[in-house]
Amino acid sequence: MSATAARVAGVGVFVLAGLALFTVGLFMIGDRQMAFAKKFTIYTEFKKITGLAPGSIVRVSGAKAGSIRQITTPATPSGKFRVEIEITEDLHPLVRTDSLATIETEGLVGGNYLGVGTGSDTAPAAPSMSTIPSKEPFEIADLMQQMADTVVKVNTTIDEMQDDVQRAIVSIADTAEGTNTLIADVSGDVKAMARAGSRITDDARQIADSIRAGKGTVGKLVNDDELYRRATAVAAQAEEIAGNAREVVEQARKTIEGLRSNNGQIQGVTADLTQTMQSARAAMSGFADNMEALKHNFLVRGFFKERGFFSLSDISPADYRRGALTKGGARRAVRVWLGAPVLFEPDPAGPDLERLSADGKVRVDSAVATFIDQLPDQVLIVEGYAREGTRDEQYLRSRRRALLVRDYLIGKFGLDPELTGSMPLAADAEDGIALAVFEDPHPKTK
Repeated sequence: MSATAARVAGVGVFVLAGLALFTVGLFMIGDRQMAFAKKFTIYTEFKKITGLAPGSIVRVSGAKAGSIRQITTPATPSGKFRVEIEITEDLHPLVRTDSLATIETEGLVGGNYLGVGTGSDTAPAAPSMSTIPSKEPFEIADLMQQMADTVVKVNTTIDEMQDDVQRAIVSIADTAEGTNTLIADVSGDVKAMARAGSRITDDARQIADSIRAGKGTVGKLVNDDELYRRATAVAAQAEEIAGNAREVVEQARKTIEGLRSNNGQIQGVTADLTQTMQSARAAMSGFADNMEALKHNFLVRGFFKERGFFSLSDISPADYRRGALTKGGARRAVRVWLGAPVLFEPDPAGPDLERLSADGKVRVDSAVATFIDQLPDQVLIVEGYAREGTRDEQYLRSRRRALLVRDYLIGKFGLDPELTGSMPLAADAEDGIALAVFEDPHPKTK
């Protein structure tokens, strides 16, 4: 064989080998892409086709099943994108008329694909060219928008409730003022009736005494039976008049007591308004709870943390002693100390219990007055101290003292419970409490 013939034969073998490799590769790729598998076509529709395009992968229960052949754009803004899907016939028994089409993501940062769930056993297989239902894709932007709308609604509701509470307070004040006015008006009449009854009683007593002593014409002629009977009738009539007067005074007294009692009409109106106030406080707590839960939600807790929000209830006495509220110079503490003897008195409700005395309330008011203007935006901690008894008794007593003063301050001055805390510090100092205000040297706008 000549060299030329050998070269031609070599080229022919190389070309044939290349064609064979190309054919094998083509079949392998086609098999991987299910190009040669028998398929059926179904449709689904979406308002949004986030990340989908012709050629995107289709999976049935996670198994690769085909691809998207075509996406038809809606003719109107209110319409939906119509997605044409090709699925291998082998998985047709899993695709039922109630199968749900969804847009899924490959891993955390992968591309999107169309997922088709397996339907129920009772539903028939989805016919070719039919349309199966779909579920719109979830987007984090929609969630954030919903959260923003929710916060706006919560703020609006709180503002509206504040107006309702203020109107209720004004109504209660007006009712109380009306009650006082009514009592003042009736009191004058009652006093007048009492004075009149007293005079009638005295007059009757003097008449009877005069008759018994034989004074005057009636007394001198008392031995005359006729005159005696007439005098006795006069005395009896005087006693009856005095009894009627006492009855009128007693009825007036009961009327006043009814107005002041728990069953009085005025008290009933006040009780209804009090119930309304209690319901308003419960609703605010719900919203507060919702807002507190929102602060701890993993999606937005960083936002609240940057704005300086924290929970005082999460700070233990040990963390507080280590300066949990003053770390890094973020805040500085200003304290006013008040001794237990001037604040508390024994509570009749039980042994070893204390209550805030009237003089103690005056002392607390005077202490708070020095920094009351800062409290709406600053943290106030009521520190409780107790040195008597065992360690557990010291802790419990100091805790009760701190809570007594904290609850009084919140009720008296309307302080924010989220920024007003109590801290039982047992025997760290003399018996009493300390009002600690943690000032922010660089206050933030919240």
